[in-house]
Amino acid sequence: MKFLLILFLLSSSFFALDVSTRYDVYVTMFGHVGYCDVELHEDKERYEIKVVAKTIDTAALLLSNRIETFTSKGKIKNKRYIPDIFIKTKETTKKTRHETYTFNHDKKEITLLEKKTKLVNRMEFDSATFKLKLREVKESSTKEETLDNYVEDDTLSIYLNSKYGCDLAQKKHKIMAIGAHNDKNNVSYECLEGAKKNSAAIKFSSEVKNIYNLHVEPINRDDSIVDVLISYDNDGFFIEGLMDEIFWVGSMRAVRMSHKVLNN
Repeated sequence: MKFLLILFLLSSSFFALDVSTRYDVYVTMFGHVGYCDVELHEDKERYEIKVVAKTIDTAALLLSNRIETFTSKGKIKNKRYIPDIFIKTKETTKKTRHETYTFNHDKKEITLLEKKTKLVNRMEFDSATFKLKLREVKESSTKEETLDNYVEDDTLSIYLNSKYGCDLAQKKHKIMAIGAHNDKNNVSYECLEGAKKNSAAIKFSSEVKNIYNLHVEPINRDDSIVDVLISYDNDGFFIEGLMDEIFWVGSMRAVRMSHKVLNN
């Protein structure tokens, strides 16, 4: 499901407006496996963007009804999105992991508050029947720490800040953000032009004018490098994404199904 986040984030050219978009996700072997909703609310000084990815049908069964939610809130200063807080939540039938990253840009520090809950089976003595019974109980844990490394962006804010990336002479850009990079893997994107762009364009289901290639190096060097092709419209909003041949399930595709823009 991390792929869902990768796909639904390259909607980079946002202005003072509200945006509501839905994307459907398809996998060769299973068909329609999920969808993702993106909500952006912005004014001159503040922004909030929320991404919710859900599995459905067979994928939901295989992944225990997984739902992933990502939220970034912060300030807008000199056309730059500066996160104050980044929240990442993963929920399944029996487990929940909630991570809250709080940025202190003056001190160059990021604090992580992590909360986990899970349902486990526990054998307990029933005094009424004098028998042992298996009962499902909830276990919880909380951990708070200051991260070793500081970066300015989270996964969502860096994409909001990349709106002019393809307008620069430099076409390749490294991504350094909470939720997208660590010491063991690198993420970058390249704005395609010329022959590279023409070769990529034929893979999409509709005619496209602008294409990114999102490049993700795996944590385990024995794994394959992940490349995701992203098409976007002239305003920078993500239209369609394609990842070829992942594991044994085939290719994965995300397509924009609805898109509403309300100017403030």
